[in-house]
Amino acid sequence: MWSAADLPTRERTGVKLMYETDTDTSSTDILVVTQFFPPEGQGGGHRWQKFVQQHADTELNYRVVCPPPSYPFGEFERTYRPYERDTVDGVPVTRLWTYQPDGDASDFARILNYGVFAVVATLYVLCTWWRYDCVVTMSTPHTTFLPGIVAKALGRRWIVDLFDTWLDNAVELDYVDEDSCGYRFVAWLERRAFHDGDHAIVLTPTMGKFYQEKYGVSQEQTTAVPFGVDRDLFTPKPDTADANRITYVGNLGTFYAFEPYLEAFARLDDRYELFVVGWGERRSELETLCVDLGIDDRVTFTGRVSREEVVDHLQSAALNWVPLQRDCGLDYARPTKLLEGMAIGTPYVASSLAEIEYVTEQSGGGLTVENDPEDIAAAMETVLSDPERHREMADGCVEFIESEHRWEPLADRVADVLRETV
Repeated sequence: MWSAADLPTRERTGVKLMYETDTDTSSTDILVVTQFFPPEGQGGGHRWQKFVQQHADTELNYRVVCPPPSYPFGEFERTYRPYERDTVDGVPVTRLWTYQPDGDASDFARILNYGVFAVVATLYVLCTWWRYDCVVTMSTPHTTFLPGIVAKALGRRWIVDLFDTWLDNAVELDYVDEDSCGYRFVAWLERRAFHDGDHAIVLTPTMGKFYQEKYGVSQEQTTAVPFGVDRDLFTPKPDTADANRITYVGNLGTFYAFEPYLEAFARLDDRYELFVVGWGERRSELETLCVDLGIDDRVTFTGRVSREEVVDHLQSAALNWVPLQRDCGLDYARPTKLLEGMAIGTPYVASSLAEIEYVTEQSGGGLTVENDPEDIAAAMETVLSDPERHREMADGCVEFIESEHRWEPLADRVADVLRETV
């Protein structure tokens, strides 16, 4: 089914591929299984692309296995090829077919998308396991753990990379029934990941502590590696921000506390404008709320935009919102859009959660608040009304990202994990 004969050559990719042989017997061959990968711009797909690229001149040799690009659903052309080999910016990729939902994906369509890929990726591992020293499975979704379980049973090292606590969040929000077969299966996959896996890469120390307590694993079995920020794209442009412009960038979904922030915005002077940059199921509801609050003439919903346009919006804003629900188990989160805004030098007002509190204490780049309209409005006024303090916050944002969230040192941390594990 999969043969080495038709795989990309070194001459085509510009990097040494894992199945090539040479005189170096110390190389480590790694298979990365991920549900999302570029050109998909969502779901953390760029995470392992960045790590692999940073490891190009090391003994770590990679192949990424992923589905055809399909997320956001409906934005990519469907394919029916069972598998396809490619390179993405020098990274060797094998795309395995799975069901690809359309734009109005139902829960069942998402389950098919995740489930079919997990099965096909497991078959790939069964056919090629002998090529690899280690298999890395990235979640979300947890279904990627299935090929990891099989790889471990076949004697390979298995590292899991998690960047949320989806299983527990879904229960807290009543998205799933804990007695359902689907929940029990996914919970079993997660248990196996922590009991059988050789190491877990987690997003933040708070997330690491959560899983350590949940599964009784030691601190040495987890390593915190947050998302990095692209230095070439998210760069500061001093003095380009509009002092009266506020922005929110991200998903318009359940985990976000938009209501108190919009109510707070309604209390500000009419000179302020808000740009809501993103997409999600709550857009219509939020547009209606803006009409009810009498602020619809000052609020612009842009819909989905390119990453380059995201940069423009953040560079043009004097303040960035990070409105998260405080009762949904999100203390572990350092939202990507918070970090990207900080890299540009945009101060923020954010909901008070553990990791965001840490970022704020270390950077001085913004203010954290309870999700109360009065507190939020006061915090926004504080940031926007004092130009000197605004500049200090902007500098703190940039310095924090430079020291904590650049891809190069984060990739070094991942390389250390791989070397110690394998």
